[in-house]
Amino acid sequence: MPAREPVGIVSDLWRYPVKSFGGERLRAAFVGPFGVLGDRRHAVMGEDGHAISARRKHAMLAFKARYSASESAEGIEVVAPGDRFFTWDDPSLAERLSRALDQGVTLARSAAALHDAAPVHIVTTASLAAAAAWTPGEDIDVRRFRPNVVIEPDGREPDDEGSWPGRTLAVGDAGPRLAIVSPTERCAVTTIEPDTLERDDRVLAGLARDRENLFGVYARVVRPGWIRVGDAVHAVPAEGSQAPTSAEVVDADRPNRANW
Repeated sequence: MPAREPVGIVSDLWRYPVKSFGGERLRAAFVGPFGVLGDRRHAVMGEDGHAISARRKHAMLAFKARYSASESAEGIEVVAPGDRFFTWDDPSLAERLSRALDQGVTLARSAAALHDAAPVHIVTTASLAAAAAWTPGEDIDVRRFRPNVVIEPDGREPDDEGSWPGRTLAVGDAGPRLAIVSPTERCAVTTIEPDTLERDDRVLAGLARDRENLFGVYARVVRPGWIRVGDAVHAVPAEGSQAPTSAEVVDADRPNRANW
């Protein structure tokens, strides 16, 4: 492989302060060992003590979360259906969620990100454009796939990212380096329209028919740094291995479920 092989540019960045809530679009973010700073650091816990996922409770997606201090990822704010605002410490937020989910809940913070698989999820604009064939006349909303990083590739084919596992991506001149570890296996959450919560099975059917139910890739962070929309992305030789934390462990021999 050349020392630096052009891949494309960063066209979009996303962060999800609360696991399974709607997220926030960013222009820049710091990426560390646990992924984008502040990503999935909060969760809604069920009565069984486990984090509730939108895979089981689609109503989670109707709640949106953001940080009031974006750069430092502090001061979480939640917008509930009906445009009512809550802070994370507001007891009435748990009450509102309990009604929406029809079960008792508690709100939790984590010192580490609550990822199901790896810390960073990447998709490409080429694959998103190709996926529009599954919904003729409609664009595919990137939020269905909940990526952290969207890359606009340099004239590459859709699903070219399927060849990335085992490679390392360098972002910007002094930005993070991301070791691609596995493709991402999708689930039924991709059928849910993020704003209306209406179900559309065409997306999942297209994934199963054309993509073996895979869309996007997971990465772990081998060098931290700032990532910005417009940064160039290059494939580079792999750096020395870095042991992942327990929150980053993935099985590179098989796809991993999406981080909801």
